[in-house]
Amino acid sequence: MRVPPVAVAALLTLGCIFTVSSTAASGNEYNLPDLGQPADAAMTPAEERRLGAQVVSQLRARDRVIEDPELDDYLNRIGRRLAQHTDRPADSFRFYVIDTGNINAFALPGGYIGVNAGLLTATDSESELASVMAHEIAHVTQRHIARQMVESRGDTIATLATAIVAAIAGATAGSGDAATAAIMGGMSRLGMQQLSYTRAHEHEADRVGIRDLARSGYDPHAMARFFGTLQRHSDLYGRQLPQILLSHPVSSTRMAEAEARASDYPQVKVHTSPEYPYMRARARLLASRSAVDMRDYFRGELHGANPTAADRYGYALALSRTSQYKQAIALMHQGVQQHPEILAWRVGLANALGQAGHHDQAAKALTQALDKFPHSDALKLAYADNLEKQHQPGAMRDYLLSETTLLNTYPQAQRLLAQGAGQQDNLGEAYYRQARYFAMLDDYPSAINQLRTALQTANLSDYNKSRLSALRDQMVTACHRAWSADQCRRGVMQGNDY
Repeated sequence: MRVPPVAVAALLTLGCIFTVSSTAASGNEYNLPDLGQPADAAMTPAEERRLGAQVVSQLRARDRVIEDPELDDYLNRIGRRLAQHTDRPADSFRFYVIDTGNINAFALPGGYIGVNAGLLTATDSESELASVMAHEIAHVTQRHIARQMVESRGDTIATLATAIVAAIAGATAGSGDAATAAIMGGMSRLGMQQLSYTRAHEHEADRVGIRDLARSGYDPHAMARFFGTLQRHSDLYGRQLPQILLSHPVSSTRMAEAEARASDYPQVKVHTSPEYPYMRARARLLASRSAVDMRDYFRGELHGANPTAADRYGYALALSRTSQYKQAIALMHQGVQQHPEILAWRVGLANALGQAGHHDQAAKALTQALDKFPHSDALKLAYADNLEKQHQPGAMRDYLLSETTLLNTYPQAQRLLAQGAGQQDNLGEAYYRQARYFAMLDDYPSAINQLRTALQTANLSDYNKSRLSALRDQMVTACHRAWSADQCRRGVMQGNDY
């Protein structure tokens, strides 16, 4: 199967790269197309998932994905809330924070959606953030990439995945103009008819996104407000536009249409998480290349005209990252006392205590936090991590094995089990869990290499040899299904005999 170069353009200009249209649409008039054939002839749902997984795996390999349980859990909670109002299962979507301050987001086939850290920090409310995510979800549910490829020819899925990753990575590394020029060049070669088709997809994603935003209890007017934010960025940046505006600048017409569509929905009590401003501050810090700069930034905010509790939280995080633990712990303690309903303060306190080497105090803080927030995945992972740092691998293993959902959702949990097994000199278990960790990242060649190394070099019992051999065979099958046999053979460094 071959797919066109324009798919790269469509894919990377999806999120919030909004197109101008002259016809306002009612919130009840969608006329959505049949999403089966002929889209399936170009790319089946299984192939869409394969392409999306390949792109995410490559982005991870390039350290473009922020692996942070708190941000990850927060973003996916918003995503699941929105996805519940689509025709797809909520758990068929996966949301990632991309490690760049650029203002952008993108949707990948198969339900993989990237949100740049810079986009999160550019929003002024959770509804604005949700409006971008709803737009991206609509691109997935309406299968725009597959529909774009119906009458076109181009590269293989593997080549397309690599091209997408190169464009995203180039843009996030600071060469956004070059990446966008290449993408738009591919679009122009296919002519205005194909470009118009892409704009129709953008228009459709706007309509469906606002509908799902309203159904989810978010403010449907937030999309128009965020358009205004983007327009202000356009006025301020001059020629150095944010990445999101390079190809399709926001216009007053676009804002008016979004506002008109939002007005079709009744006013409701708008949902917002109290964690939003804290996760916004956290994203700003984690995407920064300098903790010292972030410390100075948040200190400046605290001395400004309108300091907030989230600014104090960001300052405490930055202090901890610059090894100023005593002050960081004091601020986190104060935050827990003043805002006991905010999870971020409790996780921040435990992390600061752990980074300072006070693991027993961290354990106490985490236990108290879990009593109040028993369903927090971020807390559970922090609790397991602290057990490992307390050199209690047995207790950590028992805890994680009792948290099946955590173990099957977060690769970090498998990595902790691998570290704990290493502390106990249980090489069979350590290799097994490390392979499972790589598999959860869709990095099957690394998983296979882990298992081959163990089987060739480690002193293993017959039970562990049998267990690792069986897992190796499973990983090979999964790798061939997800990537292709040839790609897997190239990825496995020690030859083809696996």
